[in-house]
Amino acid sequence: MWAKLLAAHIMGTLLILTACQKRSPVVAVPALAGLPSPPAVAFPPPRVVGFPEAPLVLPPPVVRSPAAAELEQADRSFGAGIYDEAAQAYENYLRLLPPGCPCDQELFRLGLSYVLRNPNSDWLRATAILKQLVHEYPNSSFIAPANLILALRSELNHIAADTAAGAKLRDERIRQLSSDLDRLSSELDRLKKIDSGRRKRP
Repeated sequence: MWAKLLAAHIMGTLLILTACQKRSPVVAVPALAGLPSPPAVAFPPPRVVGFPEAPLVLPPPVVRSPAAAELEQADRSFGAGIYDEAAQAYENYLRLLPPGCPCDQELFRLGLSYVLRNPNSDWLRATAILKQLVHEYPNSSFIAPANLILALRSELNHIAADTAAGAKLRDERIRQLSSDLDRLSSELDRLKKIDSGRRKRP
């Protein structure tokens, strides 16, 4: 089907191109003798009217709002991995932002900035911000990663608590076993003395 259509298209194009090359012969028209030539009429030259130059109008300079400047700085710092500066700039941006403006991405990045700060991650602040994101923007695309981070942190807290409790139990058990070992060692020494006293008696 396509081949037939392509062939028809090529044939049509060739016919059009070859038809354009044929020229009809030029037939000379004999001059009419005895007719006077038409009188020459002088027309005045056309008057060229120039348009007045339009004044150059520049658009007014774009004045960035302080919130936009803070957001740009925050995004630049976050992208560069300077999370302390990013956290501070996102805090400033959220403070300058009028109420009701959507800022779910900025809240998420602020929470991540507090988590990724080296060496002192602020998990309490990050958790509070991520919970605020989940509460204020339930339909945001950042809810799933925020919930994942909160769940993983909760799990780590439980593991740390279990590990601390386990370490305490382990330390208590080691003390108890050490005490039992000391008691057994003193009992063994006492029994050795009794045994050596029996051997000395004939």
